[in-house]
Amino acid sequence: MASSRDIPLVAQLAWQLAAHQRTTRFATDTDWVFTTSRGTPHGQRNVNRRGLQRAAEIARLEREGWPPLRFHDLRHTFASHLILDLGLDVAQVSRILGHASITITLDVYTHLFDDARHGREIRRLMASSPFAQLLDPVAPGVYGGPGEAA
Repeated sequence: MASSRDIPLVAQLAWQLAAHQRTTRFATDTDWVFTTSRGTPHGQRNVNRRGLQRAAEIARLEREGWPPLRFHDLRHTFASHLILDLGLDVAQVSRILGHASITITLDVYTHLFDDARHGREIRRLMASSPFAQLLDPVAPGVYGGPGEAA
């Protein structure tokens, strides 16, 4: 393994992984969660062939004309989630992904940081628009709002 890093997990996933591990022969805190019959970690090719490709089939992600799902695609999906959904900055994302420099993160994900920034700005402008005020149930002067008969 080239490098090792801590990856934040949502509590729900940590619980699922712990529950899975408790059902195996290798259930101590120092054991791997997914193991071979000897308790050793699976090799990359086995994880890809037996795990990822099977999961992609079940999820119907393997479609004609689509490239096969790669393990690295999961990394890009995770990075996209950090940027778009959680709004983390480039330094945070770079650190979590284990990039040697922020420049690497920006080279790969600049478009997502731009999309996230643009989306936040548009939502801010929309929230203060007259249309948004019409949708606010407690806005004064809006039908059914305070001070106006329904």
